[in-house]
Amino acid sequence: MNCNVGGTDRVLRTVLGFGFLAAGLTAPMDRTLRAALLVLAGIGLTTAATRYCPLNAALGFDTCNRRRLA
Repeated sequence: MNCNVGGTDRVLRTVLGFGFLAAGLTAPMDRTLRAALLVLAGIGLTTAATRYCPLNAALGFDTCNRRRLA
């Protein structure tokens, strides 16, 4: 897997992931919405941690600065 999630993109995914996680765990809502928020949190945090997003790869997006990683 090549890196395709860079700095700002990674920070945004982390912040949104923790936001969705907090909302999914604490806000009063029905099960379907809670499950959707927890799935979105998992996706956001996983893609931020691994620096790879399959959707970015499929769409041809690459925000990773390769010179900084070398």
